[in-house]
Amino acid sequence: MSDDQANDSEPTASEVAAQPKTVTATSEGEGKPATTAGADDGGERRDLPKWNRARVKRKAPAGEEQDAFQVSVRKAGRGILQRPWAIIGLIVAVSGIGAGIYAWRKGHEAERAQSTLTLSVAVAFEARGEVFPDLATQIADRVRPLPVPVTEDEATRRKRVDDALADLEAQAPDSPANVAADLVRAARLAKASDFAGAEKAYRGFLERQPGHALVFLARDGLVISLEAQGRYDDALSELEPLLGEAGDFFRDQALWHKARLLEGSGQTEAAIEGYKQYMAEYPLDKASLARDQVKARLEALDPSAVPADPEGEGGLNTLGGFPQ
Repeated sequence: MSDDQANDSEPTASEVAAQPKTVTATSEGEGKPATTAGADDGGERRDLPKWNRARVKRKAPAGEEQDAFQVSVRKAGRGILQRPWAIIGLIVAVSGIGAGIYAWRKGHEAERAQSTLTLSVAVAFEARGEVFPDLATQIADRVRPLPVPVTEDEATRRKRVDDALADLEAQAPDSPANVAADLVRAARLAKASDFAGAEKAYRGFLERQPGHALVFLARDGLVISLEAQGRYDDALSELEPLLGEAGDFFRDQALWHKARLLEGSGQTEAAIEGYKQYMAEYPLDKASLARDQVKARLEALDPSAVPADPEGEGGLNTLGGFPQ
């Protein structure tokens, strides 16, 4: 054989080194290490993928620290497998606590709803209750429910309020509804002309509940109770927190009180200015809490200050004695 033929049939040593080597799989499914092709790897030897992954444990490369979180998770997993009934018991206990909290909240909400309903009965009969001696005749042919609570006599109306307030005090003395009911109790004292008792009740509410959402009603009632006792200066002093600034909630009622108190104490000119201030901030052609009362007092004290033809006054249309 010639030298040229030998060169064609046998690769040179450099060609052999450049070719990638193959691997053979063992009976265990693990491959032999092989050298991958390419100039970028520098000829390093790498493990080929293993077919049987269950038999392979990853070993951290030299110098690499194991992740503490992963180690703790693995230990916890082994602990669960070793103590399954303890873990199940813990899950059941946590579930029981959660169910108990849920039931308590639902029960608490039901109690609050019931106490609120009881309060609403007292408020309805006290604030909107009407007396119709001929009640049976009034409702004989009526199909829709009555829009206001009605009774046949005043004694029955008062009893409905008394019973509701007593039930609320007995069933839910610490409930938010019973706290608000103190305002109803104070208002009833004022309505019965027990203004000293009403003053004490309103002051008590303000001391016990300084941040309550209905504190403005307590102060409003206190001002009226003081006025009824002829203590105009004390009433004006208690009114100050309600005045606030222009645009504040309940300011229209406070301005009306201020002008009325000034008039009641004999300060007529100051009262007229107070009514005019009310009219400037709350024009009489727009709805406000004391629009009609301010208009009436200005017409009596200074008719020239009242604009001509303010918005027409509306009232309830009645049919058969009941608002429709």
